[in-house]
Amino acid sequence: MVELESVIEKRLIDQLCCDESQWTYRPDIRTEEQLWDNFKYILEQNNKAKLNDIPLSESEFAEIKNDLFHASFYDAGKWLIGENGKVYVHVQRGNETLHLVVMNNEHIAGGTSVYEVINQYQAFHFKEDEGSRNRRFDVSLLINGIPLIHIELKNKEHSYMDGFRQIKKYIAESKFHGIFSNVQMFVVSNAVDTKYFAAARDTELNKKFISGWLDKENLPVCDYIDFAKAILKIPEAHEMVAKYTVLDNDKKKLLILHPYQIHAIEAMREASKKGKSGFIWHTTGSGKTMTSYKSTRNLLMDIPSIDKTVFLIDRKDLDTQTKLAFQSYAENDTIDVDDTDYVDTLIKRMTDDSRQMIVTTRQKMQIMVSKRLKEGSRQYEKIKGLKLAFVVDECHRAVTPQTKRDLERFFSNSL
Repeated sequence: MVELESVIEKRLIDQLCCDESQWTYRPDIRTEEQLWDNFKYILEQNNKAKLNDIPLSESEFAEIKNDLFHASFYDAGKWLIGENGKVYVHVQRGNETLHLVVMNNEHIAGGTSVYEVINQYQAFHFKEDEGSRNRRFDVSLLINGIPLIHIELKNKEHSYMDGFRQIKKYIAESKFHGIFSNVQMFVVSNAVDTKYFAAARDTELNKKFISGWLDKENLPVCDYIDFAKAILKIPEAHEMVAKYTVLDNDKKKLLILHPYQIHAIEAMREASKKGKSGFIWHTTGSGKTMTSYKSTRNLLMDIPSIDKTVFLIDRKDLDTQTKLAFQSYAENDTIDVDDTDYVDTLIKRMTDDSRQMIVTTRQKMQIMVSKRLKEGSRQYEKIKGLKLAFVVDECHRAVTPQTKRDLERFFSNSL
């Protein structure tokens, strides 16, 4: 006998709320009003000092609610990047503007982060939209009271694509409005086949953007309970929406990395912590530029001891395309991407105190190291002492073994 959807839903919630997953089930949150009340409570708890222990008034909270209404999932993504990893809302109290922290993306799996699961949320239709109906959402995951991941479940008699089409229909009906306009990732499953994809307008949702999960051995993770254990527990779920999404400013789209990209970036992070170097193999058309960007960025974000990350390309590949793609991804990001047109610019970027990601060519880097920096000078000492992580594009031909040795000799603190 085929399992009922309600049984599948319950098993998923049980898995999400078991010991190590860190989610708390909130059966009391079913309506928009209850969702807002919960968000308000968490916001006030996390900002007690700034609020002077005085709860938000109705008009103050109305002002805040406005900040959480987004015209698109992409706009929500821009807001959720925050400033230096912190997402804020701003409210006027008397003559003072209060900057309240909604979420701190550096507090993954700790600090002020609150992880909750709701199900059977009632998404009511608008009176103006006669074709629309009341809907019930299956399972939604809230971080600090905000729905960021939404899951639609089917039983085994249906394809996971029925879940995909259902989400598309709900988006078309404007069900993901208000606080639900912040969703960044969707998951669909018929219990035996589970997929994920980035939130987008119904007209932009394309089945070719749906991705399954693969483990580190490249084996598919299809069962919904195994999928929940792999990427819906904490910290993984929070990292999916905070670290493994990319905002493409040119296309105004939200992108979520594929499993192989995430495994590559995690392997880099682990190696970097141990001071090890390595390489990532990418085939053509598999998202090399995005992996390069995200890994270079995440090294800077994850490892405080790194002063700067340098994305090194060969002049032959200069690759306005890579540069423009990087700048498009970084447009809304918390870090600066600086491309260096001249060696002087490179020296200036290397000597300033900001932690940033620099895009430059290996030729400029070699000229700087071998010809422009005078041994014993202030610039020489400062640059030589930097703790750098180099990410080299097309490394098999961009950098010869001799160039690599030269760079390692000069930058003795480099990865």
